[in-house]
Order: sequence, then C-alpha cells, then structure tokens
Amino acid sequence: MVHLFVAGLFLAAAQLPGPVAADGGPICGAADPAVSEQAGRPHHNAPGTGTIAGKVIYQSDPKRPWRLGRYYVKNAHTGELAEAVVAITGKGLKGPEASREPQTATIDQKDFQFMPETLAIRAGDQIKFINSDAQVHNIQTSHVRQSFNVNMQPGGEHVQPFPSAGGIRQPYRVGCAFHGAMRSWVYVFDHPWFHVTGADGTFRLNDVPPGEYRVELTHPAGDLHASRTITVKAGESVAVEVKLTPDDQPKDKK
Repeated sequence: MVHLFVAGLFLAAAQLPGPVAADGGPICGAADPAVSEQAGRPHHNAPGTGTIAGKVIYQSDPKRPWRLGRYYVKNAHTGELAEAVVAITGKGLKGPEASREPQTATIDQKDFQFMPETLAIRAGDQIKFINSDAQVHNIQTSHVRQSFNVNMQPGGEHVQPFPSAGGIRQPYRVGCAFHGAMRSWVYVFDHPWFHVTGADGTFRLNDVPPGEYRVELTHPAGDLHASRTITVKAGESVAVEVKLTPDDQPKDKK
C-alpha cells in the first residue's frame, strides 16, 4: 500500500556516495542527483512560483525482504530510498527555457556496472557513455522513440543524443549485450521538474508554476510506483512524504 502525507517542511536533497558492489556480481550503480536540473538550485524561487519537496521511504518487512533493498536503502530502520525518480505531470506542462543549451551527462561502464544506474535528463540533451573496464561492453536499447546498439571497446566512448522525451512512464532501459546483469535506466523529460533521489531519499522541485499537478514516483529496479495530486500556490511549498512497502512491488521483485 502506498501512503502519502503532505506536510509543511522543507526537505533538502543530498548526493548518494559512490556505488556499492553487489555480492556475487555487480548489480547497480549510484544515482547522481547532479544530473537533475533541480539539484543545486538556490532555495529562492522565481517570482510567482512554488516548491514541491519531500522524501521517499521504503518500509521493509523482515518476513518479506526485498532482495535488492540493500543497494538502495542505506538505513533499514529509517528506510530512505535512493535512486527513485520523482517528477510532476500536468496538462500542457512544458519547460520555460526556450533558448536552453543542451547538456551532456555521463554514464560510465565500470566494474561491470552502469554508473549511475538511474539518470534523468531533458529532451535534447545527450549522454556520453564511457567504458572504463578492460573488457568489451555494449550499450543497447529498444524504445518506441529511438533505438541504438553500440559496442564499447575498453577505454572507448560514445555520445548518444536523446531528442525525444518519454517521461516518467517510458524510460530508456539500457543494457549490455555481453553482460546481462548490467543495466541502466534513462528518463527523458520535456520540462525541468524532476529529480533522482540520493541516499537520504529526498527530492526538491523549485520554480514550479502555480497549478494542479500529479507528483509521480518510480523506482525502476524495484518496480515501485506511486502518485498523488497536489496543488502548488505561488510563494508556498508543498512537502510530500511517500511511504512504500513490499505490497507496492510485484512478487518477482521482492
């Protein structure tokens, strides 16, 4: 069951430390909140806008352990969930920066992992894939908006543009044809109001125009999803705490 609570507190975002290797083989990389356009922004909003801030919590159940939880939940007692993607959706929602310069994010292939594993960018941005391993890797995806399949020699790199947004519901799942355990998810938005949570599970969306929106959350590795309708008012903040439990996961993800 998904529990969402609206409070009146600001919750600041923090970066997740370096990646944690999986026992018996690498599974995930580290989320990099710096790729979110909301990360690092000053707390003073543009005039006439509001803020959405919150925290994502995973409430574990010893009788139903999440086998991947140790990679994304740093403290099992408090449950802060890393690498959750949070974004708002709404009718006619578009980014305000018509002259915005495209940005380049980086995903490394290191120790048989994609680092970061979960990335969120704007439509028109590009990703520089790097292979830091001594083995040949591959990057490939099959998506309704675009597909690519590129072999990556040791020390090699490939720059891939992402011109079209899939939003929070249509991420690009990137894998390696040679190493099936390697995986990464790229979320592409046509607006700047998104964030990838760090180790403390927090997110913050600044400069949100007044209006009614849905705050949508997904955690691709855990196949977790939640949403809530909220109203943003100019000069005010809405804080949302999202609590997830094993009931919010398919049986094969527990």
